[in-house]
Amino acid sequence: MPLKFEIKKKMKTRSERVKCVELHPELPWALVSLYSGNITIYDYSNETTVKTFENSVTPTRAAKFIVRKQWIVACSDDLCVRVYNYNTMEKIKSWEAHSDYIRTIEVHPSEPYFLTSSDDATIKMWDFEKGFSLARTFEGHTHYVMKMCFNPRDTNLFASASLDKTIKVWSILSKSPNFSLVGHEQGVNSVDYHRGEHNYVISGGDDRLVKIWDCSTKQCIHTIEGHSQNISVALFHPELPIIITGSEDGFVKLWHSQTYRLETSLNYNLDRVWSVDICKDSSNMLAIGCDEGSVIVKIGSDEPVVSINNGKIIYAKNLELFTANLKSVNTADKDAVVEGENIPNINSKDLGTADFYPTGLRHAPNGHSFAIFNDTEYSIYRSNNFKSIVHGNGSDLVFNTNGDYAVKENFQVKAFDGSSNQQIFEFSTDYIVEGLYGGPLLGVKSSDFIIFYDWTTAKIVRKIELSLKKLYWSQNDFVTLASADEFYVLQFKKELIADIAEDESNEGIDEALEMVYEISESINSGIWIESLFFFTNGTGKISYSLAGKQFTFQHTDKKKFILGHIPTQDRLYMLDKFFNISSFDLPVKVAKYQSLIGDEQYDQAAELIKQIDLKYYDKLAKFLDQLDKKEMAFNIAQDPEHKFELALLLGKLNEANLIAQETQSPSQLKQVGDLALFQGDLTRAINCFKQSEDINSLLLIYTSLGLREELEELGKKAVEQKRMNVAFQIYFSLADLDKCIDVLVKSGRISEAAMFAKTYCPSRISELTKLWKEDLIKTHHQFTAQKIADPMDYIEDDSFSDLKILLKLEQFYKDQREKNKDIPSYSFDIYEQRLNVDLFSALKQDPNRNLAAVSLRPPNIPAENPYFNPNQEEEEEEEEEEEEAQEGEEEEEEEVEDEN
Repeated sequence: MPLKFEIKKKMKTRSERVKCVELHPELPWALVSLYSGNITIYDYSNETTVKTFENSVTPTRAAKFIVRKQWIVACSDDLCVRVYNYNTMEKIKSWEAHSDYIRTIEVHPSEPYFLTSSDDATIKMWDFEKGFSLARTFEGHTHYVMKMCFNPRDTNLFASASLDKTIKVWSILSKSPNFSLVGHEQGVNSVDYHRGEHNYVISGGDDRLVKIWDCSTKQCIHTIEGHSQNISVALFHPELPIIITGSEDGFVKLWHSQTYRLETSLNYNLDRVWSVDICKDSSNMLAIGCDEGSVIVKIGSDEPVVSINNGKIIYAKNLELFTANLKSVNTADKDAVVEGENIPNINSKDLGTADFYPTGLRHAPNGHSFAIFNDTEYSIYRSNNFKSIVHGNGSDLVFNTNGDYAVKENFQVKAFDGSSNQQIFEFSTDYIVEGLYGGPLLGVKSSDFIIFYDWTTAKIVRKIELSLKKLYWSQNDFVTLASADEFYVLQFKKELIADIAEDESNEGIDEALEMVYEISESINSGIWIESLFFFTNGTGKISYSLAGKQFTFQHTDKKKFILGHIPTQDRLYMLDKFFNISSFDLPVKVAKYQSLIGDEQYDQAAELIKQIDLKYYDKLAKFLDQLDKKEMAFNIAQDPEHKFELALLLGKLNEANLIAQETQSPSQLKQVGDLALFQGDLTRAINCFKQSEDINSLLLIYTSLGLREELEELGKKAVEQKRMNVAFQIYFSLADLDKCIDVLVKSGRISEAAMFAKTYCPSRISELTKLWKEDLIKTHHQFTAQKIADPMDYIEDDSFSDLKILLKLEQFYKDQREKNKDIPSYSFDIYEQRLNVDLFSALKQDPNRNLAAVSLRPPNIPAENPYFNPNQEEEEEEEEEEEEAQEGEEEEEEEVEDEN
């Protein structure tokens, strides 16, 4: 029963001698303790260094995570144990723990304890909830204590390995060992407990032997030989049926835990192996520490070995096969079936034990049988009673839509009849076949291309240059081809290969598989539902694609795989690597509606939407919005906020206004005001801007329309709201210069007020100069205040002789503004010419000129706006109607002439 695991190297880094490695159970971190004394944390997902701790100037022989405290505990040859916070890198504690070199550390899985062992032949237990106090010392070994391990079945027990050639089993409640296991001829370097149902211990020593012990009988039940140097480490894999050993010969070897057969040997040319660790989160990550560095590898795949057909699932855990019926799940029980949460109490039935370790499992299309396979052999069983139908050599078994199946064997592909299991055809390839894919066509994959063959004739349909990772067929002949970073959707036109048997060239028919669209996304699982392709990525996001666009369906907190969809329950089922099953609501009618929209069958979609529950309308409205079907989205949207956004985009002023008036949201009212202004509905725009207190927009409208009284009220509101810049702009547009000055003073800008007064209101210069000087004195600028002079104190001086003229002009313009308030805006161009008359120069030449006789008011102001005709639209409509009527009469005359 060969296992044939795929092994992928994730990270390799060279460093000083590595004495210990450990993998974090939750993060992609490898903790590496070095002979140089440093401790390094690597992120193997991106091959970077996360943190480095300068722990000691002597070798650090072990370092372990205490995840629940976010600590690292490390020991070194200076006889000290140190504890660090691995987030802040703060040193929590340091103390001398033993009288000789400390060899290793073992953290209790649940209690606040950890063990240290030493060359002083003792083991000590420390309580980190009581200030790292010594809880107990265990004595009984007569030589160096090299390794310890807690019993996962009873965590009050632990085993230790020593160079005194023994393994001892202890209770944390007693200082003396319970019993010893004796059998190694030289020192023992490693010990580990079996994680399963067997009460086994594995050990490895300097006699180059690996021994498996039954703790119940205290006997060695098997000895493994195969390394040429001392054994540094021997471990049971917690999930897979393998034993892992590492040796000073530079090899890490994987052995079958039931047959003890060597499965594979790993050597990364880093010299002697000192430490190996397996990640405890079932990710199958393996860390190896050596003389010249460390390496992280992945054994097998995260993807569960599982298949589903018509709601019935079959899955494999190691050699054991199980089945469960998801149709028995009561989806109406909202307490038990929560969106995205693991479904409790799914009754699984034990089918039995497979004859070999399966790496893949697939149902036949009719669900009556299923196949398991690995890299060398396959078996097909009946689904109802697990009776074997056929067994053969070959791997990667796939079915077509009729139940026929194919396997690969080296450079050959063989196809068999699903009913009789008789071979239909076989052909050889001139390339290495890496995988097969079933469906309407037989896909044969190499490293950088895939060739599709006709199941009946074995003739080539099309070759596609693509480094393929995943392939999924739909019920309506669409196929998804996924590479590492993107996927492509193609349509299979089966009518084009109807006569492929007569094609003697065997060059394929490229048009039979036509490209539809592509999406840049990495996927790890997928399924077709109607015309929607649902898929997951490595971050836990569930999405779907349609018509070349990608849509988000759900987010999950961890990586999950799509198991299948059960239409009768309207549920999409998911599975994680621990075989936990969860589900999401996905009605068939919703998927069908989306498919009809994607196929542009809008009439059918309009009929189907009537059968869909209102609670799905908002989700569908967002879907339509993303497809730029905004009118359709608006018609079904229930969420006021989304409906409002759509109304704005569609220019539906009345509908948007109704929603905004109901919500009284200032931002929505402002947006309605902007839309009304754009559409020329000034009354509604002003009303909305008033409700939203949008002073800037009101200022724009009022100044454009010359609405003086409204501007005065707006100025008061701006001052109340302390919007002084806007208030200044309003009063300046009203030519209310005194209020402009008051606004500047209220806002603390007295110096600017003084400069403004000098230009526009010289009568207030003295008042503002005094305020300015007082303000400077308050802010401790006395020297500057002394430098400022009041120009009015020097009005009789020739240097300020122009002030008298400015005072006269100030009063004159003030009177003119009061008299000419009623001048309409359409006469401003004439009024502006009179305002620009240089009266200052005239008064300078003739100081005694009588300004009372001067008027800036334009003569003959028109009663109506000459630039605007309020009846223009009506007149234009009447002209158009007259033109249409005239054209109609001419057409009638022409018809009469033709008849004559």
